[in-house]
Parts: sequence; structure tokens; C-alpha cells
Amino acid sequence: MERRSASGLEILGAMLLGAAGGFALGLLLAPQSGSRTREQLAENLGDVSLRASELAENVKGNTESLINTTRTTIEEKLNLLSEAVEAGRKAAAYKREELIEGEEPSPGEA
Repeated sequence: MERRSASGLEILGAMLLGAAGGFALGLLLAPQSGSRTREQLAENLGDVSLRASELAENVKGNTESLINTTRTTIEEKLNLLSEAVEAGRKAAAYKREELIEGEEPSPGEA
């Protein structure tokens, strides 16, 4: 079976789902007055929102870094490939000239 790594959005979704589930479970297990529950709800939603924003920024930064690294690597490999193709062309032209010169009759044979 093939393993794949989780994307940033999957991780973010799992974290938000876990936070919401934990919060709801906490409210169910520790009943209190409605006003206090609303205060806690507002505080926790603010915390979850802040964490989600921070996570999104981290994912964005990591993605941009990965894209830049990949772009640089591809450019380097394309340059190497281009240099190798040019070297091959020069070597082929040189060898072609050697073969052509080798086919010409020498002055004593004509």
C-alpha cells in the first residue's frame, strides 16, 4: 500500500476539528452558567481562529519556500542539460570533421 503525506489543509482541518471537539466535550463535562459558557466559547473560538491563522501562514511560507527551492533546482538542472547538449553537439561536429578528413584520398592515392 502506498503512503502519502498529509497536506497542509488536511492538517489544518484535523487541528480545527480536534480543537472544536475538545471544546465541545469540555462544555459537556463541566456545566456552568450560560454567560460563563458564552465567555469561554468566545475566548476559545478566538484562540482557535488565531491558531488557524498562524498555521495557515506557516503552511503558506513553507509552500512558497518549497516552490522557490524546486524552481531553483529545475533551473540548475536545465542549465546542466543545456550545457551537456551543447557539449554533445560540439563533440559530434568534431568527430564528423575527423571522419570527413579521414575519407579524403591521400595525395599518393589519387
